Amino acid sequence: DCDEDAQQKYEQHMAERDKLTEAARESSRTFDQAVLAFGAAVFGASVAFLKDVAPKPQGYSLPWLCMSWFCFTVGLLAVILSFLFSHKACIARIHESAEQLSNPSAQATPDRWGTLTSWCNYLCVGFLFFGVVAWVIFALENLAKPEGK
Repeated sequence: DCDEDAQQKYEQHMAERDKLTEAARESSRTFDQAVLAFGAAVFGASVAFLKDVAPKPQGYSLPWLCMSWFCFTVGLLAVILSFLFSHKACIARIHESAEQLSNPSAQATPDRWGTLTSWCNYLCVGFLFFGVVAWVIFALENLAKPEGK
């Protein structure tokens, strides 16, 4: 009876773990898609703004535009790298799991790919945020400027 209760708790635990793993996977996928779409959209909007609203921007405001494009580019690159590193993390965990099945005393290796994925996720958010800030400053400096000023 005690073994049956322990088995039932184990099965419940594993079912809950599977649901949480799938939720984490979906959350990560949604985050990556949202950040990639946002980054591409604001980058595209900045180009359209430059073309349609401020074709002759104030010279002193150009460093803000350059900074925003640099931040957007690095942010988007970080998102793409997080896809690659996340894939590498999964492959590494698959190999480690297989090794631990054949050798239960095998030590777990540090999750460097997972760490790199996390760093890329934080960097992409930070760079996209600062890119938007720089672009807003550029846009404000080039909206409704009186002629000759």
